[in-house]
Amino acid sequence: MRRDTWPDPAWWIWRRLTSVKWAIGLILAAALFSAVGVLIPQVPPQLADIPEQVELHIEAQRPTWGGFTDVLAEFPWFYDTRGGVFNLYKQPYWYAVVALVALAISVCTVSRAPPIWRTVRRPPKRVGTAYFDRARHRASAELDDGDDTQSARERLTGRLRASRYRVEEVESGEGETTLFADRFGWAQLATFVTHLALLLLLGATLVTKFAGEEYQFWVAEGESHILFPPGDDRAQVQIVVDDAVARFADDGQALDFRSRVRVARGGSEVGGGEVTVNGPVHAAGYRVHQAAYWEHGAELRVTEHATGQLLYAETHFLDQQLVGPRIRVERGGIAVSEEVISLQHQVADDAADPEEETSLIAGYTLIPLDGARSLALTMAPGADGYEFWYRVMPTPNDASGMTFAELGVGQEPPLGARMVLELEGETLLDGVISLDQSEGEASLTALPLSESEVLWVGFRDGAAGEGFFYYSAQRETDRGELSAGEAVRLASGLRLTYAGAEPDSGAQGSLTIGETRTVGSIELTWLGAESVFFEIAPDLPGSNGDALVALERFGEARTAGQFNALGGEGVELAVGGTNATSAGGQVGRPSRLVLGLGGGAGRIELDEGQEIVQNGLRYQFAGPREFTGLNVRRDPGGTAFWIGIGLGIAGMSTTFFAPRRRVWARVTADRVQLAGQAGHGVDMTAELERLLSDEPQRKRRFGFGPRRGMFGGDYAQRDDGRRDDA
Repeated sequence: MRRDTWPDPAWWIWRRLTSVKWAIGLILAAALFSAVGVLIPQVPPQLADIPEQVELHIEAQRPTWGGFTDVLAEFPWFYDTRGGVFNLYKQPYWYAVVALVALAISVCTVSRAPPIWRTVRRPPKRVGTAYFDRARHRASAELDDGDDTQSARERLTGRLRASRYRVEEVESGEGETTLFADRFGWAQLATFVTHLALLLLLGATLVTKFAGEEYQFWVAEGESHILFPPGDDRAQVQIVVDDAVARFADDGQALDFRSRVRVARGGSEVGGGEVTVNGPVHAAGYRVHQAAYWEHGAELRVTEHATGQLLYAETHFLDQQLVGPRIRVERGGIAVSEEVISLQHQVADDAADPEEETSLIAGYTLIPLDGARSLALTMAPGADGYEFWYRVMPTPNDASGMTFAELGVGQEPPLGARMVLELEGETLLDGVISLDQSEGEASLTALPLSESEVLWVGFRDGAAGEGFFYYSAQRETDRGELSAGEAVRLASGLRLTYAGAEPDSGAQGSLTIGETRTVGSIELTWLGAESVFFEIAPDLPGSNGDALVALERFGEARTAGQFNALGGEGVELAVGGTNATSAGGQVGRPSRLVLGLGGGAGRIELDEGQEIVQNGLRYQFAGPREFTGLNVRRDPGGTAFWIGIGLGIAGMSTTFFAPRRRVWARVTADRVQLAGQAGHGVDMTAELERLLSDEPQRKRRFGFGPRRGMFGGDYAQRDDGRRDDA
């Protein structure tokens, strides 16, 4: 087709791809997409192809982007974007921009190659006489009396060669000589090196994207992980973690974590060593990085007691967490239980400032005491961490949504009656009686004297400490009022003494860490706020359905301070203790594994190394285990990527620091004229003037260094004995 008759689409596309404006537009588009991908949190690469995970990521961003969330997630709105801008690097328009940039670079390189090659190989050595008068960079000087054309030419040639120019005599005639000098002529080829570097970077990125492999997974210390599904035709690669170690600061933040790993392929070990986040191990064509660390794991083994056959061996990754009070319950001096209580309900009027950054929470739980009463245990933020409150109260119809006031938090204990009951000189009762019932304005309680007789005692008319009365429904003689310190003998022979009104700490109050209080028939001790990490495990032998696997830790934790209860054990630590060994070795006492088997199977508690036989099964807690998060990559474009970076640095350094310089010289009988061309940033006029000057040429290296040439050359002797830039 004739171009002047029909449009030529190939020519139109070629012109656009070689256009500087189009190049700038493509670069700006790529930069814009890259900036958006940085500013807007992207779906993690390992989850980008899982629709459910993409949706979860979008929902997690909704509080930040509000009504724009759906707009960003559906951009550009005319196809299923699988996350839109939140999954930008999976979108076709991103690959289209990258491909256009690569195509434009290729077209520009091809388009510019012939003229640049001609300029390097056969530069124009002749210029018109008028060019010396109108060139952008020019200089001239008159010859001194006695100088002739020959001597001026030789002197100028020497100066040019001393400045590392390649000099050619173009034309010589009577009274006139023309010279051409070229310096760094090969530097113009650096543009192809830079373009090649960009193409290598883009190509390596695409090769890595589509042909690379990346795996991320957790491995417990002492265990291994295979990269490919069983039966894959490739030689199986296996990663074995021998140990995972972390070091922590006093505030509980991880300062460093690393793991010792071994890599095997086809059953044979091919490499290994210590891996960190920035220090990978190279083996079997893969790079193994440490990506994460998790300290809360537990190894559980279950065997058949009769035969010793191993039925279950699993290291549990305990990624769920509850925070609650550790309490010890004793009855008659015998320990009944010691455990971390789950705070099942949130306080309705939690007074924590929502704008204040705090990790402390307020919660409570109710423990039934009998058919009508319950023990409320509350943990609430205080001035120095957590506070622990308890209250004996009537069991509510709805246990949720209770307030601090209803739970007795911050309140003084109610007054109770301190009484002494004696029989024939033997003390049967000596303590504060809780007045937990009311009748009108009277506070009272029933005091059983025998199986058939109950004595009611309390304060009449709501008087605190005044109007103490006692009342027996069986005997009219056993009725009356007592003042503080007054005693009376009942018909049954019992001697009743009212000692006075005192705060009833058995009904409600607070405990400090380690403090014990008698509540009803038990002794209650608060041992502090602690975290329990757990998971719900299916198919645990001996369980009725899903089982609870929880890890409790005691004693010294990880640092020389106190962990926040949400971040660790939350107990006081010994100053100067070690903090660089494994989780099991960092605690002062063994950890405890709690198994909730459900139904009639009940609860099993195992200290570290302990075994318990139940229903014909032996449960063994082998100990706490740490997990290491590994990132394993095979990057086929990695070598090309680094070659591209090296070529890019070399090409740009050449372009900026060694630009090509060309000088045309015309020597006549009375004067010398110079005209020059050079890249941007070169003061060519000043250089031409120095070539014509009789002053010593003292050029600085990159503007520094007082007496060195451009690339460190020494000064050469000029024909007149002066020193010149070599």
